[in-house]
Amino acid sequence: MRDRAPLLRAGLLAAALPLLAACGSDGSGPDRLAADEVAGVYNLCVLRFTPSNNILPVADLMATVVDTTPPPGRAEATVSLANGVYDLVYTRTGNAFMQQMRGSISYGATTVTLNTPSSSLVAQELLLVRPLTLAFQAGTSRTLSMQSSSPYSVARNDYASAIGSNGDGLAQSITGTLSISFSTAPCG
Repeated sequence: MRDRAPLLRAGLLAAALPLLAACGSDGSGPDRLAADEVAGVYNLCVLRFTPSNNILPVADLMATVVDTTPPPGRAEATVSLANGVYDLVYTRTGNAFMQQMRGSISYGATTVTLNTPSSSLVAQELLLVRPLTLAFQAGTSRTLSMQSSSPYSVARNDYASAIGSNGDGLAQSITGTLSISFSTAPCG
């Protein structure tokens, strides 16, 4: 009688391959967030860029770029997530122009990544890191937030605009970190 152990091992391996493939590290496994778990409209509550050089001021974009009390008929600062796509809208302080950025979403086990179009002027104006990976927290009010620990660079003109400066005396790029928070509950 032939030894069946090698056949049994081969059969078990063949049965396990689809399960192993489903557990990929690319966020496509069964443990990733589902689009309907995070879908909804989130208010933009915090948006700050903190330069690594502590002599430079923090850019609080909710005070300088994003109008937190837009005129009637203008967009509140929100991000809408649905079916693998996001839509970020806000009204710009000063001129009351509505700004919009759309892109795709990647879902991880506990994170949502907003893939930013490479030529997005909105991402530049808001000093956003690209891609923007946010931690998701479920509950009565769901949140998406990030406190970046890895510094990245933004253009001098974008940073200067965000702090209300003409940019004189600044380097060509400013390195710093981002704090951002969205919530389905009202900000405050």
